[in-house]
Amino acid sequence: MNVMQRRSALSLIILITSIVFASTNCIAGQKVSIIYDRQDPRIAFAAGDIKQALLDKNYDVDGDDAGVRIVFDIFKAGMGPQSFRIRREGSNTIRIVGGDSLGAMYGGLEVAEMVTLGDGLKDVQEKARKPYIFRRGLKFNIPFDGRAPSYDDTGTAAQKNIQVMWEFDFWQEFLDTLARNRYNVLTLWTTHPYPGLVKLDKYPDIGYDDVCVIKETVNTKSDRHFNNLDIYDASSFKVVKKISLDEKIAFWNRVFDLAEDRGIEIHIFHWNIYTFGAKGRHGIDDMPDNEKTIEYMRYCIGEFLKTYPQVDGIGVTAGEHVNNQRVKNVGGIEQWLWRTYGQGVMDAKQADPDRKLRFIFRQHQASLGRITAAFKDFEGPFNTGHKYARARLYSTTTSPYLDFEYRELLEEHKVPCWLNLRNDDLFIYRWGDADYVREFLQNVPRDLMRYEAGFYMGPDGFVFGREFVSKDPELSGELEVRKHWYRFMLWGRLGYDLTLNRDYFEKRLANHFPRANAGLLYDTWAAASKIVPLVNNFFFRVNDFQFSPEACNFDQGFLPVDQFFEHPPLRGSGILSVQEYAAAILEDKAFNGITPMEVADNLDALANSTLQGIKRLSRKAGKNKELRATLTDAEAMAYLGRYYADKIRGAAELAVFRADSQRTTNHQRAVDHLTNAVQEWETYTSVATKQYRPQLFSRTHYMDWWKLLDDVKQEVEKVKKER
Repeated sequence: MNVMQRRSALSLIILITSIVFASTNCIAGQKVSIIYDRQDPRIAFAAGDIKQALLDKNYDVDGDDAGVRIVFDIFKAGMGPQSFRIRREGSNTIRIVGGDSLGAMYGGLEVAEMVTLGDGLKDVQEKARKPYIFRRGLKFNIPFDGRAPSYDDTGTAAQKNIQVMWEFDFWQEFLDTLARNRYNVLTLWTTHPYPGLVKLDKYPDIGYDDVCVIKETVNTKSDRHFNNLDIYDASSFKVVKKISLDEKIAFWNRVFDLAEDRGIEIHIFHWNIYTFGAKGRHGIDDMPDNEKTIEYMRYCIGEFLKTYPQVDGIGVTAGEHVNNQRVKNVGGIEQWLWRTYGQGVMDAKQADPDRKLRFIFRQHQASLGRITAAFKDFEGPFNTGHKYARARLYSTTTSPYLDFEYRELLEEHKVPCWLNLRNDDLFIYRWGDADYVREFLQNVPRDLMRYEAGFYMGPDGFVFGREFVSKDPELSGELEVRKHWYRFMLWGRLGYDLTLNRDYFEKRLANHFPRANAGLLYDTWAAASKIVPLVNNFFFRVNDFQFSPEACNFDQGFLPVDQFFEHPPLRGSGILSVQEYAAAILEDKAFNGITPMEVADNLDALANSTLQGIKRLSRKAGKNKELRATLTDAEAMAYLGRYYADKIRGAAELAVFRADSQRTTNHQRAVDHLTNAVQEWETYTSVATKQYRPQLFSRTHYMDWWKLLDDVKQEVEKVKKER
């Protein structure tokens, strides 16, 4: 039998097996038994999802004597971590084989999903998968307490979510959702929470009970470092939860235990140098050459890791809040971080030699050569990290920055690199473009991760805890990972399995919104979701505080049209700046790239496609509040796209006029376009404020649509006066 004949015979056997399997014992009402190791919490979690999916399809999930069996197994040889295989055996057995318990959990979740999205067990298909990217994580700036802020807690989301961080129900749903979406890393970013999380016996007066928020209202003038706050001054804070330090420790051990049970690694990241709660005591300050500060910081890290044995790693940032002159006295920030965080980790490892702890030293404000030299004696996985798309995850699927900023050093020192996928673009509106995510992940440089590393995704200017700006009481307070379920699902699921195609995502949409035309919703949502990336391509700002596309503002408030003259488009995008466009016009030359007018036309086309889809989808939305809210978000993004289209046209015409003041026709066209932009912003505001209240963003000012409308109007008046 030749190769082709063997393949044909094998295909026939598989087909016959499928028919037999589908036609016997696997119909609704049949008894099904799920056989698994009940001592393994990961597999038990997946088995629970399978049971619920079967019950929803009217199967009788009974004991071990049922006619149909679903069996979990572990087979490490040849499969690898996180891998699984779903196999049919005869007419009545589905076997889920994992390369480890996490792989078995993922295989079980896959079976549960097949049952849910299909017509019961008959739609369970044989399948084998290994992770596309080995570690898939979220970046979570965690506001533990008003006295233990993260990088910037001056926004509404951070302040409102302080108390939420101490709700176990939040973490239960959050971590369950992460596991179902195949995330296996959670990075918690903080400054210095240790006096409120750990018993520091060497410093008995440094520590505090309860959970507090700041009494004063935070605003754009608040110091994000909270340097002048005495955390022991009760007049500055309000207690929102009474809880002892011992109870806090028990709470976080419970949370971290749950993360471990879901196969999720916990990494704690820091900026430096912060000493909240210790500054001014025992000779401790935030100066890097203070030996008492170094000793204290090392002790905090060691005791934290001993207190929470579930924590898998420590991450650090060199800088942000450090005296650059005095850090030279200890050999530089890299040496300071080794003597504090690095040796603190080693202290914890000495207490438990078998413990594996990862260290991630970010590239930001540091030298990789000095990093590796400082940490030459570190025992354990040692990684670095890079802001792969800067602060603009939703800009381009082929970010160029790692190649010209870090690749050469990574290849020289051979340190695995995590990709920090920073989303400081989209906080409010539900986003969903599967093709964008797939293309982005296809292009990430997995060679530089070297198997050990991965990605962590999230913002600096927002806390994706619970949302607090929805006007609908039924939606207000829901978890952000539930509100933005589609977006979080796309990155996690495609990060694990890049083969998932449109058909799969349409099934997910149809299951989530049964009344909607899934194909139309897929296309409409994708069209709306292409708007912000296109705007970011035209006006690319590398840092979080420099641009918030949803609000057209930056840390100084409204983003005026003049900013389009100061900052060019994303390098490599092929888009001409307004100055380049004007120069070509005046010199009567052919355009060597994509013009601002073409960008504007594309934005209008995306907006029109979105609005047409919404019109059709709204007819059958019924009373489904989440579907209607999703369509309203897409509608808001469409009018936001129209606003930017007119603003970009106005900027281009204004550039021509500024280059040649005799071209008054171009000035008039600029005024006309910016006048149209006012109308689009007004419509945008009307749509957005139907379901959202204003809020303060931590990094970029207020998101208050009606107040921003005044700025949009004033912009036209300023341009009029230029003639």
